[in-house]
Amino acid sequence: MELRLSLTQKLCQRQELTQRLVIGQLFTLRLALIQELRSEQYRPRAECPECGRKLTPGEIIQGFNDDPRDFTTCCTGCGRRFEPKLICFADGARVELPFFCNSQMLEQLRGKELLSPKQLARRHPAIYRSAIVHHGGISQAFKEIGINYQFEEIPNWQAKVEPFLGRLPDGMIARCVDVSPSVIRRMRQKQGIGPYTRRKLSAEVTT
Repeated sequence: MELRLSLTQKLCQRQELTQRLVIGQLFTLRLALIQELRSEQYRPRAECPECGRKLTPGEIIQGFNDDPRDFTTCCTGCGRRFEPKLICFADGARVELPFFCNSQMLEQLRGKELLSPKQLARRHPAIYRSAIVHHGGISQAFKEIGINYQFEEIPNWQAKVEPFLGRLPDGMIARCVDVSPSVIRRMRQKQGIGPYTRRKLSAEVTT
């Protein structure tokens, strides 16, 4: 009985580990797509000042309270709350910015819909890049608060998304370039690429 219980526990632990790896890989691939589209690299970073634990991007996001007034995430090691950062690499420069949770970012985004992407990035760099990490683009973030953003963000994106077809859900890619999922689906089918499945990504992670 104890042996059977031990084997069951090990199986559950292995499944949980695989699930975390798949979720982490999905986030990593999505971030890689965003970086390819925008020619910038984004690295959420959080090292606990209490125990020194370095949180993964997924842990950072899961640790947010989703409160516009709370700028902290939670350490998965000791439970200490502290403010994470977003490291941005662009044009050979490294910039360290606050990393806002979705609620904080959306609250601060209100009233800025008349700014072009370049103006928003220059005047409010942390809000701009937090919106990109959470939603894939500024247009999608504005849609969350009922605003139709009038500026085009990413022209000539078609070739940039090709390496991600079938590796990410069509809808996830579509959100990053602000088009309908059917547009991405037709692109993928035209190239004879099968749809994204969790099983496919799981196989990619475990091989």
